[in-house]
Amino acid sequence: MALSTTGSLSMGDINVELGRARTASISLDAAENGSYATINQNSSSKPSSSNPATISEWRGYNHTAASSGGGSSGGGTVNTGYILNNTGRTIDAAFMSIKANGTIVAYNDFPSLANGQIYQFSTTYTNLLFSNGAFTLDLTTPTIGLTTSNYIYMTGGSNSTNGYFYNNGTVFSAYVTSPGPQYAINITIK
Repeated sequence: MALSTTGSLSMGDINVELGRARTASISLDAAENGSYATINQNSSSKPSSSNPATISEWRGYNHTAASSGGGSSGGGTVNTGYILNNTGRTIDAAFMSIKANGTIVAYNDFPSLANGQIYQFSTTYTNLLFSNGAFTLDLTTPTIGLTTSNYIYMTGGSNSTNGYFYNNGTVFSAYVTSPGPQYAINITIK
């Protein structure tokens, strides 16, 4: 999802676009120099690397913009992942964060999902991140309908372990490993 080209634009919006928590401390100079995340050169609009930085330089920046070549090899690409709720009840959380091999590849608001509903999202990744997957799903409270008996598994690309949720303070987390290439982050919550 790209930043707005018109209207208000906040530091929190930039944080979210970079895959960070909305309320994380941020310096525009550091952000433009890639201190928090490498600036996606595929974005048609991107901030200048010269300082002092201004917030208006971020208008239209798309951290998940795909290269014109696309595909699943090399460089950064974009793919739409999904989370399927198969728990038998509604689940809800404030935010979702997904890490692939320790790197955040998706950070989104998380909607209330009825049983059987799918939440689709875009995610940035590189082939390296997906070649041997160690994936963590963090759901920030309030999380409704999940317990430590619920688990996640990857449904695309290859088999995965079952990752049971555990309470990590204000976050419910689940961790799975999935050997072999993953070309999408397709997660089922059971």
